[in-house]
Amino acid sequence: MNNMQAMIQNVQKLQRQYEKEHQAIEEKEYSYTSGAIKMVMKGNLDLVSITFVDEEILEKDNAEMISEMIKLAFDHIKEEINADEEALTSKFNKGLPGGFKF
Repeated sequence: MNNMQAMIQNVQKLQRQYEKEHQAIEEKEYSYTSGAIKMVMKGNLDLVSITFVDEEILEKDNAEMISEMIKLAFDHIKEEINADEEALTSKFNKGLPGGFKF
């Protein structure tokens, strides 16, 4: 029974560590510059800011291009966040006994 209790305590410890590191990812700010736009988002996908690096882009005829730049920046940041989350999950799954996964 002691082995089972030790294993449960180890899993609980790993879960607390995982949650702490996952929260750090959620609070981390990710940024990407796409053409004349810089986007900053948190790891929980909250939008922090969109900055126009080149304000000449704000001309009326550039609406479609601006939309594409924003989408590109969002997609890039989302991929970066997903990569960080996958790395974190992989890191903790290696330390778990068979059958357990985060």
